[in-house]
Amino acid sequence: MTAPQYERPNTIDGVVSLLAENSGDAALLAGGTDLLAQMRSRLVRPGLLVDVKGVEELRRLEQTDAGLSIGAAVILNRILEEQDRPELAALVQAVGELASYPIRNRATLVGNVTNASPCADTVPPLCAMGASVELQGPRGSRRIPVVEYITGNRETRRAADEVATQVTVPPLSRGTWSGFRKRKRVRGHDLALASVALLRDPERRRLRLAVGSCTPQPCLVELDDMYDRPDVDEANRRVQDGIHPIDDVRASIEYRRDMVEVMIRRLFVEMRG
Repeated sequence: MTAPQYERPNTIDGVVSLLAENSGDAALLAGGTDLLAQMRSRLVRPGLLVDVKGVEELRRLEQTDAGLSIGAAVILNRILEEQDRPELAALVQAVGELASYPIRNRATLVGNVTNASPCADTVPPLCAMGASVELQGPRGSRRIPVVEYITGNRETRRAADEVATQVTVPPLSRGTWSGFRKRKRVRGHDLALASVALLRDPERRRLRLAVGSCTPQPCLVELDDMYDRPDVDEANRRVQDGIHPIDDVRASIEYRRDMVEVMIRRLFVEMRG
């Protein structure tokens, strides 16, 4: 296997130019925790690695008028510093469940989303919170909700000449509650067999459930109509209608469905306090 070329631009325009010049043959490198494993397994063979960590703008984690902006080079462990914000609890919990400390010191949230694995831990809370991905390319920039950005297993709406520059979590009203649950085979570091995020926003009267590891793309269920009287049985029925879990070596369809129901019930109990 021929070693790929390596470039480390210091501007977003520089990243975009390299992608446009090497369309289809370039790979973006941020944390590299998934990309390098795929390269070792020869699942991907890019001719060029474009390292985005040299772009100062992409290393920013900041609160803006649009919400919490998380740049493409922001490592996951930095998000754990937001633990004093209860409205972000589901996202913080998901990040804490993701891999090990050393891996979180390399892996990025934008990478976890753009990698588009069905079992990505951060995707359900981001979907429940209404987060979006910002893309920049030769044709300009565009913003896509996370729930629409991921279109299938390892598939997104990002074009080959675009870079995902940030994920933005919109402002959540005072008193917003969120929670996250994950079922895995073993304690410690393991992939999700199923995961669930729940969000209740009192100002916007939103009640949202999102499920991971049970569909190729994110599953978001809006329960706003039962905001005043949450019905866990009806919520579970709607979720079960929207998911399509698979049988594999890690779990059966029936087990995944049962665990989703258990996690929904536990989150509803926690939400009611």
